[in-house]
Amino acid sequence: MESFNILLLTVAVTVQVTSHDSTGEPPVQISKPKVTLNPSHAVLYSTETVTLHCEVPEALSGLQYDWYKNSADLSEHQPSITARGSGKYECKAKKGTSESEISASYTLTLQDPPKAKLTVDPKWTEFFPSENIELKCEIEGGSSGWTFEWIKDTWTSEGDSVRAITVKHPDSGKYSCRGKLKNRQVTTQQSNAFQLNVKDLPEPKIQSDWTEAFPGEKVYLECVIQGVSENWNYMWFKDSRRIVSSDETNINTLTLSVKSSHHGAYECQGELQGRKVSTARSTQHLLTVHELPQLKLSIESQWNMFYPTEKVTLKCSIDEESNKWGYEWFKNGGLLKKDKDISFSGNTLSISSAKAGHSGQYTCRGKHLTRTLVTTRETEAVQLRIQDIKPKPTITKHKWFELFYTEERVQLHCNMPGVGWEYHWYKGSTLRITHPELTIDAVSLSDSGNYHCKAQRGDFSVDSETLQVRVQKPPQPHIQSDWTEAFPGEKVSLQCVIRDVSENWNYTWFKDSSKIDSRAETNIKGNNLTLSVKSSHHGAYECQAELQERNVSTVRSKQHLLTVHGSQPTILLQQDPSHAEIYTGEQVKLTCSIQEKTSKWQYFWQIDSQQVNTVNNPIYTIQNATLSQKGNYTCQVRRGEMTYANSTILTIREPPKANMSIESQWNMFYPTEKVTLKCSVDEESNKWGYEWFKNGGSLKDDKDISVSRNTLSISSAKVGHSGQYTCRGKHLARTLVTTTRETEAVQLRIQDIKPKPNITKHVWFELFYAEEKVQLKCNMTGVGWEYHWYKGSTLRITHPELTIDAVSLSDRGNYHCKAKRGDFSVDSETLQVRVQKPPQPHIQSDWTEAFPGEKVSLQCVIRDVSENWNYTWFKDSSKIDSRAETNIQGNNLTLSVKSSHHGAYECQAELQERNVSTVRSKQHFLTVHGSQPTILLQQDPSHPEMYNGEQVNLTCSIQEKTSKWQYFWQRDSQQVNTVNNPIYTIQNATFSQKGNYTCQVRRGEMTYAKSTILTIREPPQPHIQSDWTEAFPGEKVSLQCVIRDVSENWNYTWFKDSSKIDSRAETNIQGNNLTLSVKSSHHGAYECQAELQERNVSTVRSKQHFLTVHGSQPTILLQQDPSHPEIYTGEQVKLTCSIQEKTSKWQYFWQIDSQQVSTVNNTTIYTIQNATLSQKGNYTCQVRRGEMTYANSTILTIREPPKANMSIESQWNMFYPTEKVTLKCSVDEESNKWGYEWFKNGGSLKDDKGISVSRNTLSISSAKVGHSGQYTCRGKHLTRTLVTTRETEAVQLRIQDIKPKPNITKHVWFELFYTEERVQLKCNMTGVGWEYHWYKGSTLRITHPKLTIDAVSLSDSGNYHCKAKRGDFSVDSETLQVRVQKPPQPHIQSDWTEAFHGEKVSLQCVIQDVSENWNYTWFKDSSKIISRAETNIKGNNLTLSVKSSHHGAYECQAELQERNVSTVRSTQHLLTVHEPPKPNLSIESQWNMFYPTEKVTLKCSVDEESNKWGYEWFKNGGSLKKVEDISFSGNTLSISSAKAGHSGQYTCRGKHLTRTLVTTRETEAVQLRIKDITPKPIIKKHEWFELFYTEERVKFDCNMSGVGWEYHWHKAAKPLIKNSEFTIDAVSLTDTGDYHCKAQRGDFSVDSETLQVRVQARPPAFLSLKTELIDIMTGDVTLRCNISDGRQWNYTWFMNGQQLNGSSDVLKVTGNEETIKSEFKCKGINTERPLYSALSDGFVANNIIFKRKILLAISGCLVCCIFILIIGCIILKITHKPEVKETPEDLFFSMTDSKNQIISPMKEYMDNRQTELEESQGKAELISDCASAVHEDSVIKESQEKAELISDCASAVHEDSVIKESQEKAELISDCASAVHEDSVIKEEDTSATVANGLTSFKGL
Repeated sequence: MESFNILLLTVAVTVQVTSHDSTGEPPVQISKPKVTLNPSHAVLYSTETVTLHCEVPEALSGLQYDWYKNSADLSEHQPSITARGSGKYECKAKKGTSESEISASYTLTLQDPPKAKLTVDPKWTEFFPSENIELKCEIEGGSSGWTFEWIKDTWTSEGDSVRAITVKHPDSGKYSCRGKLKNRQVTTQQSNAFQLNVKDLPEPKIQSDWTEAFPGEKVYLECVIQGVSENWNYMWFKDSRRIVSSDETNINTLTLSVKSSHHGAYECQGELQGRKVSTARSTQHLLTVHELPQLKLSIESQWNMFYPTEKVTLKCSIDEESNKWGYEWFKNGGLLKKDKDISFSGNTLSISSAKAGHSGQYTCRGKHLTRTLVTTRETEAVQLRIQDIKPKPTITKHKWFELFYTEERVQLHCNMPGVGWEYHWYKGSTLRITHPELTIDAVSLSDSGNYHCKAQRGDFSVDSETLQVRVQKPPQPHIQSDWTEAFPGEKVSLQCVIRDVSENWNYTWFKDSSKIDSRAETNIKGNNLTLSVKSSHHGAYECQAELQERNVSTVRSKQHLLTVHGSQPTILLQQDPSHAEIYTGEQVKLTCSIQEKTSKWQYFWQIDSQQVNTVNNPIYTIQNATLSQKGNYTCQVRRGEMTYANSTILTIREPPKANMSIESQWNMFYPTEKVTLKCSVDEESNKWGYEWFKNGGSLKDDKDISVSRNTLSISSAKVGHSGQYTCRGKHLARTLVTTTRETEAVQLRIQDIKPKPNITKHVWFELFYAEEKVQLKCNMTGVGWEYHWYKGSTLRITHPELTIDAVSLSDRGNYHCKAKRGDFSVDSETLQVRVQKPPQPHIQSDWTEAFPGEKVSLQCVIRDVSENWNYTWFKDSSKIDSRAETNIQGNNLTLSVKSSHHGAYECQAELQERNVSTVRSKQHFLTVHGSQPTILLQQDPSHPEMYNGEQVNLTCSIQEKTSKWQYFWQRDSQQVNTVNNPIYTIQNATFSQKGNYTCQVRRGEMTYAKSTILTIREPPQPHIQSDWTEAFPGEKVSLQCVIRDVSENWNYTWFKDSSKIDSRAETNIQGNNLTLSVKSSHHGAYECQAELQERNVSTVRSKQHFLTVHGSQPTILLQQDPSHPEIYTGEQVKLTCSIQEKTSKWQYFWQIDSQQVSTVNNTTIYTIQNATLSQKGNYTCQVRRGEMTYANSTILTIREPPKANMSIESQWNMFYPTEKVTLKCSVDEESNKWGYEWFKNGGSLKDDKGISVSRNTLSISSAKVGHSGQYTCRGKHLTRTLVTTRETEAVQLRIQDIKPKPNITKHVWFELFYTEERVQLKCNMTGVGWEYHWYKGSTLRITHPKLTIDAVSLSDSGNYHCKAKRGDFSVDSETLQVRVQKPPQPHIQSDWTEAFHGEKVSLQCVIQDVSENWNYTWFKDSSKIISRAETNIKGNNLTLSVKSSHHGAYECQAELQERNVSTVRSTQHLLTVHEPPKPNLSIESQWNMFYPTEKVTLKCSVDEESNKWGYEWFKNGGSLKKVEDISFSGNTLSISSAKAGHSGQYTCRGKHLTRTLVTTRETEAVQLRIKDITPKPIIKKHEWFELFYTEERVKFDCNMSGVGWEYHWHKAAKPLIKNSEFTIDAVSLTDTGDYHCKAQRGDFSVDSETLQVRVQARPPAFLSLKTELIDIMTGDVTLRCNISDGRQWNYTWFMNGQQLNGSSDVLKVTGNEETIKSEFKCKGINTERPLYSALSDGFVANNIIFKRKILLAISGCLVCCIFILIIGCIILKITHKPEVKETPEDLFFSMTDSKNQIISPMKEYMDNRQTELEESQGKAELISDCASAVHEDSVIKESQEKAELISDCASAVHEDSVIKESQEKAELISDCASAVHEDSVIKEEDTSATVANGLTSFKGL
């Protein structure tokens, strides 16, 4: 069809050509024109548009004009033109051959616009926010009539000539202005620019080391404004209020003489002098003024009276910053020194072994560790008392007997006078308990033995006397009775019997552990209990006996269970065996019995409601179970007229299947290996045994084969063990049950030879490189092997592989492996590993930087190695994979650079033939710049505009450090230079050379560009050269204004901060040099400007040169090393001088006290090798630069080392033989930094075995007279080794040789003491420092001057004396006897241990075997009880009228009336007062609304002792009885099948099981609702349709009223999902079907209605090829998508699966390599369902394009033929025209003409010339034959018909039809072409109609 389209295209050009003769017009008279001007202003400017008009007086139409300027033709032909600059303008008018005279000349003068000038006030270069600045724009010649535009950077706005700005940060920028004439498009040149810099106000900062101080100290705060040299005034604030003291303001240092009021937060603020600019306040600096802290002194124990040898600790504490304080200690007002027993550590004073001499009043005070002069006040005194005797603990016995029964209570109490004692009870030598009381609540036989107690406090302890405890077991009663069960109303008798015991016992009876009271139905007489049976009598009965004379009870008897049956028998239906499932073939017995022990019942059986046995037999037996016998079995029991039943489900099934496996990964074994076979049954495997078979027969006995449960083990395999093994399960408990069949056979193979492991060498070489990976694999045929690798005889690893990831020289050696499987093992051959180090690679590349997109190559090189290597590359330690952007070829890495390629590269080589890697190379850093290079395009000279004739250089460079670029130049996008030159030079600038210059830089495949505008006329630009960027006031600074590459003479003007500088003394200008005599005002930005001397040409100003003027002088830093505040004589000191500011070129000189000490130039360090006192002083460092000199000083303090002090560490300095003596040498300043040397009698201390030295302490362990003498010491600095102190003053040490004797004083003495009374003795010795030890006999009691027994005991009886001791010296006093007797002990007697409100309880306090008169006191919970109505005390009795408050523990205590002696309190007697608990009722489910047949459970609970309570149930206020569906069990009410009648309000209450009259209150009612209908679940449909299309979403929700429901979805009977929601995201045809959901709650379930889902496939999309004429010419492809369902569709197209843009049914595809190989698909999109169609089949262009090219070539032939035909027609028309007719003007005739002109010339010609028609028909046949030769894909079926059709269609052009214009002819041809429809389906019956109708329906491919 494409060939046919080409033919029609050719026919379309056959248009009739007629000639057109034009006619002339007569001449016209045109008057002389006049040139007029618009606008007609007095002054016109060159920048505005001026229009000139050529005016002719006559109103003629069709005139043309000629314009001239200065007599030159402007080639303008309009009546009005735009003026082209100043000059004389003329014009003339013409029409046809007529023209006017030239007009008079009009002289037009255009002036250049005036210049604008910008001035600034004030003329500062930098402003701070909120300052004001005024910008003024002035215009040369005056500003009248002008408006103003202000330009800031790229932003423009209109405004007045003056612009006032209150500065803000956004105001920063470059400002300029220009004028604009009102109502005219005239603007001045842009003014000079002013750069407004807005900088942040500096932030002041307070610098000080002081953050806290004490009153009286000096504190300095300095306000620093960094980086700013302006002069500032300073304001100080405290707590936000300004400090106004005149001496503390306007300076940057604030000095405080600290007071408490100075505590607070300080701020400072700077104010710039001369400008109303203030900084923000500084950050607050908090100064804390401390009050001296309060100290507290305490004894670190609960007691303040101590005994000899006890340890005493005193603590001096400061709550605030305790780590900053040291402490001083005082005793009795004097400073306390350390002795052998007293030591200090931090805030603690420790007395290691107390003595009486340590008694006294102690105080302490704090001393600041870093501020040595700061001390606190002394604390209040603490009195320390040290006794001098040791007490002895006493034992108190409670209720004591010579013989105890087991389970009796034994209670002993140990007491010791004083507090803080810890008591340890021992049985024999075994510690029992640490407590004052030893209580054995239930004594046992093992508790017999000797007991004593030990009282201990710290390290001090003493034992009591020994006490014997004897124990035997009490007898045990038992209950005798024949009664074990009964029904209500019967009489039951129980007897409590104790064998072989003659004592009188009282008997107590218990039911269910609760005591039974004797009453009518529970009558107790002696040891007998008689019951009149009720249901409440059901339970376990016990009895217990208690001795009448003693409070001794036997254990309770064994329980005797009495069963009281309920209102009906409980039928038990038991299955034997009781398995949940019975296997076929087993015997089953169902036994029906009555749980209660009763008789005379008849039994009947049913299965599934059918009678199966009428014999009265309680046992129903199934001998051999079959599947048909499973079902519901019911047992009916009858007695008299009553029948009861119970049912059970009997499940019968086939036995499970057995499986067999080899318990290893392998099934082939070697001799001696162990083999394990396992037989398993998946269900309840622990209940099965197994039978084994081999080769079809039972397994025979074999010594190597053992069977254990489901496992068969062959301990040592042999070839004979090979074979097929099977097994089957045999039930262990059900011996007749075996699995259904034997397992499938398992083939076991035993080899007859032992293998040998094979070593596989992975990439093996005779020689390895170090760090290589050595990998050996040990392999053994078969599986399950464990491999052990050995180097020599050393085991290396247990693994199949031996891998040495990084082999080293130490890994060399012989290796072998051992293969082991179970007990079987074998060794491999030996393999030698040889190792040497590998070579090291390095990276070679010229590339160290690149830009994204470039190609970078790196080469990994290994020198002096010939092996072939594979190379691996790394970036930032991560491996690089070879891909498009990181291509690895051999040892080369080529990067297609991205920003991510920035980093450090390493390479590593690996030998190709072996897996050997080198270490990584050194890193090669590649810098990847930004997305593209920063191209710097510079103009030289860099003037903004150049004059004609000047030379201009454009230099192109790249800012980044980079290379290898090629440079190309363009001007206004046209290439101007192809030479690789970064510089483009214009030798002689002209106007034509101005424009946009672009520099292109190329490297590899990457090209980047940057452009600049070159404007001709601007002069060059100067710049400032100077080494000076900073200076101090007074220095000379020189700046030079330089214009590069310019030889003209220039006059130079200088500016500072944009203001012109006049030459004067301090700013001297000579030529292009500016010399400054620096002042602080010279700080700023400097610029220069040059003006040609011979021309009035000025440069723009130079770039700013910033000169920083520092403060009045440099900040000189003078540092001392070492930095000690004080230097000791003899030490070396270095002073270092430097300048804080960034500055240079200084010289340094040194002075001491204004005297020069070093003339060496520029020495920054001054050294003192050996310091002397004469070298201390004020050291000054002078710095000089040029003529300026500055200095800074420091005080160097040199002093003698500190003085050492020596003291004796005791209160006395006279000693006795063998005493220990301690001397201490101390240095008050930084004592931890000093060591010490010792001297005696003027000489160094000689070695003596009795003398030892530890740091600052000298100890004499045993003093002798010879140790007397004068001792001295001196300090030696630990870190500054050359520093020592002088020797201390001598200390005289005296050693005596006589002994004194102590004296005893008695306080409140009695010949006989009661225990718990106070005994006090005092020991005294002349002199100080004595420690007193009190002894009872030879036992040390206490170390203290006083022996006080605060509560004396029997064990304290004895002879006492004291020993006075000081160090190792001691002497004894005389002996004194103490006698002690114990007070009696009370106990409480009562049977009451618990009670309820209102009961009367009596307690009696008893003291046995005592005749004295005692007063009694009662206590409850340790609080004293006062006698009143409800707590009545009479004598030793306490009577309680019970209330809740009476609950608690009771004690009593007695006190002698004549003496102040009290007994201890009795043992506690606990009385429990009960409140009836509150019951709770709940429904045991999440819901309270139920449906018929559901199960309902109510639970009644009591939280306290729930096992002691029964329950009563109520419904709607009435008592609830058991009925058919309601049952009670414990605290639970169950409704087995709910009915509507069960609805109502339910309550319950608790009833005490043993106290039958005690009940709780009823619970709150619970409403139970039972519906009377069963609902159905409701299915909710989301977006439901009667018919779904495939891939649509189907969603259902299933819902049921109420809670607790579980939803199950089914399709027909097939379960799908368990969820309330069911969704099919993409429905398919297979999803068609019926769906329903099942709602389930517990055992109750109901199905929903059924819902049908119907699914239909989506309409298909068909893709076809459509060929347009243009497609044939261009090689493109046109595709059409169609869906034939009669609806309107939009379409979506896909190419290779990717969606394309557009929604048309036609897709135009450009023919290229990609598209002709791509697959195209389409689908329809609609707004109504279905919203989209199915996806069409794919289309691939393949060879269509190629076929079209052939078709186009053939079409060329047709074009030639048609062209010949047209030429022939024209020739015939010209040569055979019958007559001359009037020819119309136009080539085509109109509709009007067609009415008058019947036939066309072509028609006429063809009618008159039959010969010509025949020729024409012959040509048509030729065209038809040519067209028939071209066909595509069998598209053309009947080529002859088409040729005839084409011929007819072509002839139709010549018909005398209604054709107006040539356009209409072309449309006719197009309609004709469209007659051939797609796929060439032209049928015979359509042909005639198509021709008749002009072929209007044709469509091509």
